Amino acid sequence: MLAALLLASIVASPNMPDVKLSAATVDELQTDFERAVPCHQIDGRNVWKGALAFYIQSFVYDGDTPVATDAADAVLPEDNDAETVKEFEDACSASQPT
Repeated sequence: MLAALLLASIVASPNMPDVKLSAATVDELQTDFERAVPCHQIDGRNVWKGALAFYIQSFVYDGDTPVATDAADAVLPEDNDAETVKEFEDACSASQPT
């Protein structure tokens, strides 16, 4: 399993009242990611399902050069729209082999 977890940060401003941020901590998400199960890829990126969130492979670049491919972004259901969550649920459906 991937060793690193890169979490995307969202900064809520007073102009964005509909934004709900997850109460999960970075440590909780890291532990969840380490226990997550693999799913089908989305757009060629590895996907995992944890108890707290879905995770999708992310790529870290230095300019145009990839420097890390062993990172993932947390996709928290409460922070995403229904269409996005459904895409991850479909990728992690038990009826589809990984």
